[in-house]
Amino acid sequence: MLFPTITFAIFLTIVLLVHTVLLKKPTLWKICMLLASYIFYSWWDWRFLTLIWASTLVDFWSGNRIENTTSNRQKRFYLLLSVSTNLGMLAYFKYAGFFVDSFVDVMSTLGFDLSVEPLRIILPVGISFYTFQTMSYSIDIYRNNLKATKSLLDFALFVGFFPQLVAGPIVRAKDFLQQLSSNNREPIQMGRATKLILGGLFKKIVIADLLAAEMVDGVFRNPGGSTGLETLLGIYGYALQIYGDFSGYSDIAIGIALLLGFQFSDNFNQPYRALSLQDFWRRWHISLSSWLRDYLYIGLGGNRKGRIKTYRNLLFTMLLGGLWHGAAWTFVAWGLLHGGGLAIERAIDERNKIRTPKRFGKFLRGFFTFHLVCAGWVFFRSVDLTRSFEVFAALGNSWTSAPSMNWGIASVLLIGLIMQTCTVGKFDRFWEQFSTWPALIQGMLLAVAVVGIDLLGPDGVAPFIYFQF
Repeated sequence: MLFPTITFAIFLTIVLLVHTVLLKKPTLWKICMLLASYIFYSWWDWRFLTLIWASTLVDFWSGNRIENTTSNRQKRFYLLLSVSTNLGMLAYFKYAGFFVDSFVDVMSTLGFDLSVEPLRIILPVGISFYTFQTMSYSIDIYRNNLKATKSLLDFALFVGFFPQLVAGPIVRAKDFLQQLSSNNREPIQMGRATKLILGGLFKKIVIADLLAAEMVDGVFRNPGGSTGLETLLGIYGYALQIYGDFSGYSDIAIGIALLLGFQFSDNFNQPYRALSLQDFWRRWHISLSSWLRDYLYIGLGGNRKGRIKTYRNLLFTMLLGGLWHGAAWTFVAWGLLHGGGLAIERAIDERNKIRTPKRFGKFLRGFFTFHLVCAGWVFFRSVDLTRSFEVFAALGNSWTSAPSMNWGIASVLLIGLIMQTCTVGKFDRFWEQFSTWPALIQGMLLAVAVVGIDLLGPDGVAPFIYFQF
C-alpha cells in the first residue's frame, strides 16, 4: 500500500476516524492501531507478518530478561539472542543470495564451476528498518538507558506502527513508548502535519518521479547514449530524485504520525548544504546515521582509542551502512567512499593544514562535498559496478550538443535547488493560520492541492526507492 494512492487515502481516513472515536479509550485505541498497522503491512504480503511477530516477541522477552536478571553473563546472553535473531533474519533474506552468488563467481574465476542456481529470496519490505528499531530497544536496556516495557501491546505497536514501518524514520523506543504511555499528549498540529504531508507528496510525485521518468532512468539505463552534459544533469537529477523520494516519504510518515498524536524528529535537514561529509550525515537520513553512530561506531570505540582505530571505525561503520542499504558491490563501494572520505576529513581537520578565506572556503568545501556525494550516488543508483564506471566514462562524451530537456524538468531542477537553499520554516506562519480555518475550507483546499500535485507528476505512482531496503 503506497502513500500516494486512493487505497491509502481511504485507509488513512478510516484510521483517523477510529483514532478520533477511541482516543479516550487507550487500550482499545492501541489494539485498533496495531490491527491497522498489520493490515497496512499485510497489504503487500501477509506471510511476512510472521517476521514482525517473531522480532516483536523475541525482543520483548529478551528486554525484560535483560532488565530482571542480575548476572552480566545472562544479560549478554539475552542481548545476543535479540541481536542474533534480528540480524539472522536480515542476513538470510537480504544477504544470503548475494554471498552465495559472490562465492560462485569467485570460484568460477579460479576455474571451479559449481553450477549452483541463484537463490531467489523475496526481500520483505521494511525489514532493515524494524529490525534496527527493535535491536536498539534491547541494546538501550542492556546499557541501562531504558526501562523495559511490561506491555506486549505497547511494544508490538512500537515495532509495527504503520506510518514509518516500511521506510522509516527509525524511531527509538524511549521516544515512542514515552509518548504512547502519556495521558497528556500535545494537541495535534494540523498546520504542520498538512505541510509535511503535502510537501512530501510534492517531493515524491513532482520532483522524484518526474526526474526519474524524464531524465535519470535514461542516463543510467544507457550512459553511452547520453552526452557529457546530459550525464552530469542525470547525476544531479538523481541526487534530487533520491532526496525528494526518501525525504518525501519521511515527511509524509512524520505528518501522519503527527495526526495520530506522535512527535517524530525530522529525518532530513537540507543535506546538500553540507560543508563536509560529516555535516552531510548530520543532515541526511538522520535516524539511520544517529543509529550507526550510537550503536555501531561508539560500540567499536568511536574516537577514544587513537587515530588509526578511529579511521578504522569510520570506515567499518560506513561499510556496514552501505551493506545495510543493499546486498551488492555497488553499495559496498558507496559505503567505502563515504567511510574513506570521513576518515580523510578527520585526518585533515586534526592536522589543520587547510586554511582558506572564510566565505570562499565554505563555498569550496560545499562544492566539493556535494560532488563527492553525487559521485557516491552513481554507485548507489547503478545496477552494478560496470554500469557505474560507464556513467563516469560518459561524462567524457561530447559537450557540444544541448541537453534534451524541457522547461518542466528545468523547473523541477530549479525547485530542487531552491529547497536546499531557502530558509527552513519560511512559510510556517501560513500553515499555522491554515489550521484555524473551517474544516470544510481546509478539506477543499487539500483536495485541490492533491489533485494539482497528481496532475503535475507523471502517470502512475512508482514505489518509494527505500522500499527495497
